[in-house]
Amino acid sequence: MFEYIRQPIKISLDAIDPGEDVFVHHHLGLGDMIHCNGLVRWIASRIKVTSHVYLFCKQTLLEMTRWMYRDEPRIRLIGIDPRQKETPQVHAWLNCNGVKRYVSIGHKHLKLLETQHPELFFDELFYMQAGIPYSVRYSHCFWQRDLVEEERVFRKLAPGSDYVFVHDDPARGFAIEFHKPGYVVRNDISESIFHLGLLLERAREIHCMESSIRCMLESLDVAGVSLYYHNFRYPNRALGTATQLNWQIIDYSDPQFDSGRGLMIA
Repeated sequence: MFEYIRQPIKISLDAIDPGEDVFVHHHLGLGDMIHCNGLVRWIASRIKVTSHVYLFCKQTLLEMTRWMYRDEPRIRLIGIDPRQKETPQVHAWLNCNGVKRYVSIGHKHLKLLETQHPELFFDELFYMQAGIPYSVRYSHCFWQRDLVEEERVFRKLAPGSDYVFVHDDPARGFAIEFHKPGYVVRNDISESIFHLGLLLERAREIHCMESSIRCMLESLDVAGVSLYYHNFRYPNRALGTATQLNWQIIDYSDPQFDSGRGLMIA
């Protein structure tokens, strides 16, 4: 959907002029960046090789996002300060640079779609709003993996035996508690998540909440891994059809679920 900065109007992405640069403002979490990777690359595939896609990005995520798109020089990033209000910064940049229209995905439009389609997950709503088949989320999602770095991280974190990978965030109140026996490997925030690929693919089990790692897993080869999705971030919005993977759902909205008992690793 295109929006004129001062008077928003909706225009199909099919109306993009392939000879023009395209400016995109979608949700800016790292998981959102991965969710919209296919969308952004789809746009890039529909414009001329002399045109560019300019993507707004939090300054704190510039390095990882630039790495994710490093194979496609036509995708360029515009950093914004995460400490300041997001949309006014976007509008100010566009106005200062004489840009009259841009692609806006999510934001104020998302609330209405959430109400209209409670059965759909957030990234499905992004693609619905854009008028792009949700299959593009997977068919066009790509980043060039660095297997040397992935192997280094695997050797750093893996115990040399079967292990369970856990991604939670106790600091924000999202904790997945485990009791022995079993070896647990947790997310190492000192490492880029894009270097966790082999560690994830070689795990026996993965337990994770809705996060950038869950988003990334959709593009990895985890067919032989037992996958557990802990829905405590969004217990009232099912993952549903917004996945290619065979997740076992740990439902925290179930009144019979006792989060205090922890989980036993067999």
